[in-house]
Amino acid sequence: MNVVFFLLFFTSLAYMLFVNPAGAVSAALAGAENAVTLSIKMLSVYALWLGVLGVMRKNGVAAFLSKAFRPLTKRLFKGETEETHSLISQNLAANFLGIGSAATPLGIEAVKAMQGGEGVAKDNTVLFVVVNACGVQLLPATIIALRAQAGSASPADILLPTVLSTLVTAVIGVVLCFLTRKRAKA
Repeated sequence: MNVVFFLLFFTSLAYMLFVNPAGAVSAALAGAENAVTLSIKMLSVYALWLGVLGVMRKNGVAAFLSKAFRPLTKRLFKGETEETHSLISQNLAANFLGIGSAATPLGIEAVKAMQGGEGVAKDNTVLFVVVNACGVQLLPATIIALRAQAGSASPADILLPTVLSTLVTAVIGVVLCFLTRKRAKA
């Protein structure tokens, strides 16, 4: 697939340089400038939300959210240790609040704990990845921040569609995981 993307990029670049060399160079420079600007903006958004998560941990809010998710994780991820359930709960809580960048290290630790060094993905690991991919979010903070920085008139308009779509995809993903588990065991 990398070869295909490279060929598409190279062919497009060659065509642009042949048809409009000045436009190709200015477009490349503008693209690089936009990439650096977006990176700096995203860095500030991540710094803000990682700071919020740090405050939430110190004040006990993260532990409260983790406990709130514990009944759900114990039903979905049977057979896991208490530490693994804690990591899963914290990951789900961070994703629920739309702080995906803070959830990633917790998710990696949870997968390592679930796998226990095995190379083949276990059922609980697959389910965890599916739930994370669906990422139910009550507050899509990063997307709202990106929309605000891009000049959106109402960046929070995506709240209801985001909650509904992520909830529906999570339910479908969990159901499909349990159906494939039963089929694989039969």
